Amino acid sequence: MSQIGKNIKKIRNVRGLSQQAFADLFQLSRGNISSYEEFRAEPKIEVIIKIANFFGIPLADFIEKDLSVNELLHYNTELVLETEKLKIAQQLIRVPYIPALYINDFIKQYKDEDFISGLPHIIIPSSSKFRLIAIEIDNQEALPSGYDFHNGDVLIYENIIKENVHRITDRLGMMIDPEGIKTGVYKEGNGVISLALNEWVKYPFEIESDSIYWVLRASFKQASL
Repeated sequence: MSQIGKNIKKIRNVRGLSQQAFADLFQLSRGNISSYEEFRAEPKIEVIIKIANFFGIPLADFIEKDLSVNELLHYNTELVLETEKLKIAQQLIRVPYIPALYINDFIKQYKDEDFISGLPHIIIPSSSKFRLIAIEIDNQEALPSGYDFHNGDVLIYENIIKENVHRITDRLGMMIDPEGIKTGVYKEGNGVISLALNEWVKYPFEIESDSIYWVLRASFKQASL
């Protein structure tokens, strides 16, 4: 028998979440959570993945280990919202989350809305009027220098369109095209914007192209062990 139900109950106790509050995070019912914890049912695999990713728990550990409170406290639970924030629904939004395991699939299907909607989600407070996406860093060396981000950290990006392009200069950004993901800092010169990884490597910014551009909105760093 898996340890999922037992671990869900421990997560709730550690984070001070009621069954209903936990269920709301994953669009489930309180009855679903009760049945998992009482070993009357197990979540579908996509729900298991969402819960593990949301709380920063390795999938194998979540399924197979009887996790201790100490272990749960040291996983990347910074992605979890305080119970009080869960009550302010209008300030919370669901953001598609791309764990490192899914990055290659994301590059291949970054324009496929069905793929995007099927990704795990994290729930964060945000006032952004623009589309957001969360992505786990899997290669910190690909980032421009000067940013204290590491593999496992999660970056929240805002989609760049004509309405917000005026406020991206000198901010960390990401572009996605069929060749892959490229990161850098948006620089403007002579009326032209580029995404600069460094002094020598610069990618053109062409908002009306097959590329999709993003600008950093927030970040969640791995908790130090």
